[in-house]
Amino acid sequence: MEDEDLEGLIRYYFVRGFQYVEIIQFLSKYHGKVISQRTLHRRLREYGLNRRTPRYDIDEIEEEVRELLDGPECLVGYRHIWHTLRRRGIQVPRFVVQELMQYLDPEGCELRRAHRLRRRVYHNTGPNAVWHVDGYDKLKPYGFPIHGCIDGWSRKVFWLVVTRSNNYPDNIASYYLDAVEQYGGCPVELDTDLGTENGTMAAIQAFFRDDEHAHRFVSSPRNQRIEGYWSFYRRNNSTWWINFFQDLIQQNHLNTSDPLEAECLWFCFTELLQNDLDKVGEHWNTHRIRQSRCDTIPGRPDALFYLPELQWGAISLSLPVPEREIRYARDQLVENAVAAEEEYQQYFQYVRETNHIRKPAHWREALQLYHYLLQVAR
Repeated sequence: MEDEDLEGLIRYYFVRGFQYVEIIQFLSKYHGKVISQRTLHRRLREYGLNRRTPRYDIDEIEEEVRELLDGPECLVGYRHIWHTLRRRGIQVPRFVVQELMQYLDPEGCELRRAHRLRRRVYHNTGPNAVWHVDGYDKLKPYGFPIHGCIDGWSRKVFWLVVTRSNNYPDNIASYYLDAVEQYGGCPVELDTDLGTENGTMAAIQAFFRDDEHAHRFVSSPRNQRIEGYWSFYRRNNSTWWINFFQDLIQQNHLNTSDPLEAECLWFCFTELLQNDLDKVGEHWNTHRIRQSRCDTIPGRPDALFYLPELQWGAISLSLPVPEREIRYARDQLVENAVAAEEEYQQYFQYVRETNHIRKPAHWREALQLYHYLLQVAR
């Protein structure tokens, strides 16, 4: 049983692209399994895991790439697709993915040619020195505001959540408390924009650190880490969703001012969008950030966050927060929001279950369900 657990852990870290020394450190530090690099190499051979000369079926790879291009990932480049395939456990040389992308999506390859920019230098001392928090409103006109948080040093994304409102203080505070509980502490400093929705979270951060200066209200240019991530998200994912919902409006399939249609859209696409955000977050946290001229630490965000000692002896600056203080903040400072338009959601759920319709797993299935529920409701 122990060997099975070890195999599962090694496979988990291997397919996410972590280096061998990082895999060994993860196993030792977080799972109590100490193995040498020689043992790791032997285990990888036993499990058939090989990065240099992987075995693959070109037809299977082509089908996987076609599937990925039939959705939001049609906006991304071959490195992104290659990393996604690896996270699915499919090992294939990167040049193969590059050539397939040029064959399957030549127009997209031309559109993705990047421009070089002169960037500011960002300084930070280690993981949990600063968390950057912000909302993303580009999908808000269609009823899907998003909220997120990123670590300034490692660039690890802590949360990406599609929510009814990213302007409600108690929603934002709940995401923060979930992260503090999950990651074992709070940061030295919390940076947000000037919105009133950040007030409760700011108060909790100051309470945890016993320091009124532990939170800073800053302008958007000063909150560059999360703003930079939203730029990445817009280029690589959200533009597809924006175009998709805009097409529905132009084809007269969606009227966002109609409560019935707006609630039906929420019912059909929220879980799909959240699953997409979860994949986007995991992809970002396990992809490799290359060395740049902007004093940016290279590496994978997860490895940088969990194993900072591998980067010139950096240490995590997180302050452990007792469970009683987290409970107090939840009970005394955060109110549970009442779900809006719950009657619509209960009705749509009833219709779906009564007609034995499964939850949509693809945007095409969600669109079919959206049309069907509107037809029944009217």
